[in-house]
Amino acid sequence: MIQVTIRRVEESWVAQAKSEAKSRGVSMNQVLVDALQRGLGMNGQPKTNGLERFSGTCPDGFGPEFEEAMKDCSRIDPRDWE
Repeated sequence: MIQVTIRRVEESWVAQAKSEAKSRGVSMNQVLVDALQRGLGMNGQPKTNGLERFSGTCPDGFGPEFEEAMKDCSRIDPRDWE
């Protein structure tokens, strides 16, 4: 492992990290290492934007109007492949 120095860190970030460390009973360094792992997607879970919680939430699709509007999108024109 190596040590790094990070400059120009917002004071509010440091305060948040200190608060998190205190509440978890760990060092501020551990909080920051954990945050870097999560932020870089290196904690064994893929990096996400959080929108996956909305996928599949429409049990009946998006309704007949949407389905009708999307029909054109699924048509393949053979001339496009010439």
